[in-house]
Amino acid sequence: MINYLKHTEIDKTKWDNCIANANNGLIYAYSWYLDIISPNWDALILDDYEAIMPLTHKRKYFISYLSQPFFTQQLGVFSKFESQAILVNEFLNSIPAKFKLIDINLNEDNSTEGLKQRKNYVLPIDENYHSIFENYKSQAKRNLKKAKENNLYFQALPYKNVIDYYIKFKGKETKGVKLKDYDSLKKLYKVCNKNNNLLSIGIYSKQYGLMACAAFLIYNERVIFHLGTSNPKGKKIGAMHFLIDSIITQLAGKNLFIDFEGSEIDGIERFYKSFGAFKKPYFKYKENNLPILLSWLK
Repeated sequence: MINYLKHTEIDKTKWDNCIANANNGLIYAYSWYLDIISPNWDALILDDYEAIMPLTHKRKYFISYLSQPFFTQQLGVFSKFESQAILVNEFLNSIPAKFKLIDINLNEDNSTEGLKQRKNYVLPIDENYHSIFENYKSQAKRNLKKAKENNLYFQALPYKNVIDYYIKFKGKETKGVKLKDYDSLKKLYKVCNKNNNLLSIGIYSKQYGLMACAAFLIYNERVIFHLGTSNPKGKKIGAMHFLIDSIITQLAGKNLFIDFEGSEIDGIERFYKSFGAFKKPYFKYKENNLPILLSWLK
């Protein structure tokens, strides 16, 4: 039986054990992650935490709704069951009626009829670097050549600096994300760093200083490209291609894959594909049960 539990009723030890043992467990779904990114989240739980689904809710104009938290690409249903289509439908049908508007992302194993696919790209890096490099597209190879001509190099960079750099060069383009959301991200990275789930690096030029930077979340075999940007000069000299290539160089040969987290934007999609990454979709679930007037106002 699937039960709806409010935040204070959730046994977080059992919750995290379910994520740890799930076939499709993701770092985004751990209780400590959700506590920071979506405080007071609720949940749907099958029996004794056999399968679980976080309900990341908000409230506006006296209306409760479910939305996808910032910096959290995929959530949905998690379990150790191999076949999840029927289970996913049961969970979606169990979402309480009080949530009048639903706009959430389900994970890559939550495929079921009627859901819209969202693009994600992944790149296995378990082979040696030379074999991976052979699958790079000409775009990546050209930009790596530029980066080497400009003597770029990488080194560790504190996660706070990565976030501040992102705000400076990309913050205005990132719609809806406010400074308080970046404060939450810093809290999240602090915990991830403590748990050895975070890798943050910068790409430098001896002449111009910091050109690009990124933060990666590491969980099981997944290395998630979570946040990253370059400055205008860095874009011209291939700094972001050099950054990804540097990560691949360091981690090649290990049983890992890079999760690029998207994207629906053509230029970013080409960037991911230039490393030989392939599409692995996740799924969007939307439902609007608002009264007609409120639906029109939305």
